[in-house]
Amino acid sequence: MSVVDSTVVDGIALSEDKNGIILLITDHLDWSEEYQHLMTLQEKINTYLGFLEEKQYEEMYKEETITYGIIEIHFQHNLTDNAENFLQAVQSQVAQYGIEIQCYVG
Repeated sequence: MSVVDSTVVDGIALSEDKNGIILLITDHLDWSEEYQHLMTLQEKINTYLGFLEEKQYEEMYKEETITYGIIEIHFQHNLTDNAENFLQAVQSQVAQYGIEIQCYVG
């Protein structure tokens, strides 16, 4: 599973306080085809937003009251300026729904 499989959640866990869902995206792609990479990432993020919006996690975490979501993206390669701008734009749009985008490189 990875960023290229837009129909699958790569990983899911509860936050430490048990009030949040953490969804993992693993991104191994380089940025040589930046536009295509951004489109692939957007598709994956959209799947995750749908997963959170539809509360598809409820069956797994029946006993928990989930109040926020975190989409944690682990990149193998350093982000380009356009990628950083894209992720900031996504964050500003989803923050109102209690969703945070967290990015890690390495």
